[in-house]
Amino acid sequence: MSSRTQHSILDLVSLEKEKIGRLFSTADQLALNPFLPSKGFGKTGALLFFEASTRTRMSFETACAHLGVYPMLLDGKSGSSLEKGETLEDTVLNVAAMKPAFVVIRSGDDLDFKALAAKLEIPLINAGWGKKGHPTQALLDTYTIRKHLGKIEGQKVLIVGDARHSRVAASHLELAKKLNYEVAFCGPENFLPEASEIKVFHSLADGLQWATVAMALRVQLERHQVKYSLEDYRKNFGFTFENLKALSADALIMHPGPINQGTEMDTDVLQKDSRCQILDQVSNGVLIRQAILLEVLGGL
Repeated sequence: MSSRTQHSILDLVSLEKEKIGRLFSTADQLALNPFLPSKGFGKTGALLFFEASTRTRMSFETACAHLGVYPMLLDGKSGSSLEKGETLEDTVLNVAAMKPAFVVIRSGDDLDFKALAAKLEIPLINAGWGKKGHPTQALLDTYTIRKHLGKIEGQKVLIVGDARHSRVAASHLELAKKLNYEVAFCGPENFLPEASEIKVFHSLADGLQWATVAMALRVQLERHQVKYSLEDYRKNFGFTFENLKALSADALIMHPGPINQGTEMDTDVLQKDSRCQILDQVSNGVLIRQAILLEVLGGL
């Protein structure tokens, strides 16, 4: 197995459980000292974000800074040769020819990460691939659950909202099989996968009573032909103080961001509910992504 194949993270199906445990252990060490010695000093890393991002992009940038890696950032098409008609694949291959230590990519479904990885001589890390997956987000989510609930095995994660179009939900379905936790969906009918063997709750109260972790997703109305009333969504599926009375006092409230406050989650819940660990998810995103880059660079 080549170093490139070994260190690329395209999905969570092919990521060994032993390696996940090692990433979590490294993240624990980084939480105590984010400036652990690495083999990255003086190297470059390509961060190619063809889709908008705040948390994922800036956490990878922060991880690079902690490791002494200079981030070569491409943020959207503006100012690049993509404006002149260059394809996404050609852009990636040309950046890779500059010999960065790795390439981190976020894009829509139109770029085939697996086919692209086969053409690269450096590791490729999936930072959000259309509706297919967002593996580093699922990893930081489960790391956060482990931190606050003591373990991930046996937890019941209720994903509320637009699971049909969510790459985060897709990655959790993959990771749940590796780490032995349960996933269930809840939301309006046209927000749920058309065909799925996954447990579904049509009542938020029933789902919250089942869950040890409640994760809201952004309402992606731009992806729906039939529009759903935001007022009805908040009433029936929003994380309001009233609705969250059904959730255990020991449970976690999470969201991968960005949050539409007042729709999928009320501002008071975000700011005042002690079960809400969304900002800690963001902090843990730096730890997990830095741990991944350390693996790519050859470990501690």
